[in-house]
Amino acid sequence: MGACGTCTVLLDGRPASSCLLFTARLAGRAVVTSEGLGSEHNLSPVQEAFVKAAGFQCGYCTPGFVLTVEALLKEHPRPTDEQVREYLAGNLCRCGAYPNILKAVRLAAELRAMAAV
Repeated sequence: MGACGTCTVLLDGRPASSCLLFTARLAGRAVVTSEGLGSEHNLSPVQEAFVKAAGFQCGYCTPGFVLTVEALLKEHPRPTDEQVREYLAGNLCRCGAYPNILKAVRLAAELRAMAAV
């Protein structure tokens, strides 16, 4: 139904609900899942920020949030809280971890900026 954001993938760098995608139509397109961002011993800055800021509770929604934040920070390296809320509006967290998710986004922006130096 595409209503929760949990199945978010990056399709050519943009967030997309995988539950609404037909695999046969993805030939030649870049699809990135949360596993494609980093590894167990080398997390991406966004993954690292979610861990450090405890931007999750049950973890069910976390991959979708992580991928959406990845796309957000590529578009807006230093987003305002309003931009973050607007960009993440399609992702739902049933546990209510939103305050820590916002902290994770801010931390991820800092980590990405430090990595770029």
